[in-house]
Amino acid sequence: MTHKIISLLSISLSLIILTGCGGTQTRRIDATSNEGLVTTDDINFKDWQIAAEKGINSLLESGVLNRADGRKMILMISTVKNSTNEHIDTRILTDKIRYALLRSGKALTTTAIGGNGPDDRASRQVRELDQDDMFNQSTVKKSGTAIAPDMSLSGEIVQQQASSGRVRESYFFFHMALTDLDTGLAIWEENVEIAKQAKKPVFGW
Repeated sequence: MTHKIISLLSISLSLIILTGCGGTQTRRIDATSNEGLVTTDDINFKDWQIAAEKGINSLLESGVLNRADGRKMILMISTVKNSTNEHIDTRILTDKIRYALLRSGKALTTTAIGGNGPDDRASRQVRELDQDDMFNQSTVKKSGTAIAPDMSLSGEIVQQQASSGRVRESYFFFHMALTDLDTGLAIWEENVEIAKQAKKPVFGW
């Protein structure tokens, strides 16, 4: 009888192990839908979409990008400070806003200068060819022709965490500001708040 019990336990254990080793099932999901995983302690792709969408809608509706002379505003992307407990790439937010601004036709963004250095160093590099006899000097881009930005987009992401019993909560605060580089004054600001909860199961986590 004991041997039968041991055999049954061994078979059951083997089945559990085989089930667990069955491999990970991976599938593509629609990045614009609500299908993605909702994580509690970090920012997932849907959170980035929400923050960027609310920010760009607020900015476009504010009218601060409208000019009487019809010229498009030139924006530089400054820094977005990460004040969360997680290692996150804040460029996900700024690149989404940059893309939406370009598509709106309200503004242009410069890649020649930025809060963390230029996104594209080529604007400066090509002007360093003015003494290089390999290049036809009439085709070399001249100094003094690059266009300086009118405004700067900056921000900060803050996280607060709390727990009560089996419930854990994370609160993310996205702050975005647009600064007039002539005056140094913030001419637009927006806050986006995202709060998420997770309930710990009775056993495990």
